[in-house]
Amino acid sequence: MALAQQKRVILVKSEPTYGTDSVPTASDAVLCSNLDITPLEGSSVERDFIRPYFGSSGSIRVENFVSISFDTEIAGSGTAATAPEWGPLLKASNFSETVTAAPITGTGTAGATNTITLAAGASAVDDFYTGMSLEITAGTGIGQTREIIGYVGATKVATVATDFTVTPDATSAYSIGANVMYVPNSNFGTATANTSATIYFNVDGVRHVLLGARGTPGFDLSAKMIPKIKWKFTGLLGTITDQTLPSADFTGWQTPVTTSTANTTDINLLGYTGSILQTLNFDIANDVKYRQLIGSEWVMIGDRKPAGNVSIEAVTVASKDWWTLAKNATTGVFCVKHGQVAGNIVGFTAPKVQLTNPKYSDSDGVAMMDFGMEFIPSGAAGNDEIRICCK
Repeated sequence: MALAQQKRVILVKSEPTYGTDSVPTASDAVLCSNLDITPLEGSSVERDFIRPYFGSSGSIRVENFVSISFDTEIAGSGTAATAPEWGPLLKASNFSETVTAAPITGTGTAGATNTITLAAGASAVDDFYTGMSLEITAGTGIGQTREIIGYVGATKVATVATDFTVTPDATSAYSIGANVMYVPNSNFGTATANTSATIYFNVDGVRHVLLGARGTPGFDLSAKMIPKIKWKFTGLLGTITDQTLPSADFTGWQTPVTTSTANTTDINLLGYTGSILQTLNFDIANDVKYRQLIGSEWVMIGDRKPAGNVSIEAVTVASKDWWTLAKNATTGVFCVKHGQVAGNIVGFTAPKVQLTNPKYSDSDGVAMMDFGMEFIPSGAAGNDEIRICCK
């Protein structure tokens, strides 16, 4: 009996124990597009017989693993402090998840064009609030909301992505919104719980099981599109069996908003806040490898080198000297916020980005500036190249 290619579903669930089936169910269904699977990857060794005639000797497989790729839309969970449905996929891609369950409130002690000094009781940890949103809720500057792109714990000074219209002062009460924050980690091994996933792929009644799956995501927030995360996962080969096509519960997946002037805001690229953005994509570029030796089989993430591409309308050197910044390998912050309604906002903040290979291109007769982007660890402990904040 033929199988219907359109009738496919994937279920993904974090594994408390690496490589042990976590038994995903309908609520773990992934609402995705561009779904593709290579059900049996690996290598073989040739037998290479010596015989008194020509002909193949055949081969024996020595590795068996699975790769799968798919896209998901970038949207929140619908509730500011609730993880998005794609959270388990990030955790299986060497990201750590931290939930700030309630807003953090206080009254500023001082302010400037693009900074606010938080209350004395604010965190003493550098970058503790970086990537979060701050709203002035009372006093001078009430109603302004800005993205925090830097925070110094010793001074309590938070720097924001775009200048305040009205400078805050000691009367400015603020609220830093509840959120779920994802930052990269350098997990290496199989001992840490929930750093891998079980994936069930079912095509019209044939189920392929991936165990110990780990992956790498890429993000695309280019203009006039639905923003997407492009996932690539590698997993240990589980069973391949006839199983009834499972039901899929997609109720947790929210409808995204398109990338636009209204929806995609707070853009800061190395201090420049006037960018007219056409193309923005970046890949976490985890080095994901299947590894099998005698006594060991696992999928490892051995490194990452996040990088991307951006294309903006070209401006005069007086407006922004991109050429000198690239020539001198100058680094600076990158920030973009997508979505404007609480529960469906996703912000991306990178404290140390280097622009590479600047060049001109054409878009409808408008001169564009195209760059490569490299995301570099900033703090002494690393693991801070990018912060993904759902709020």
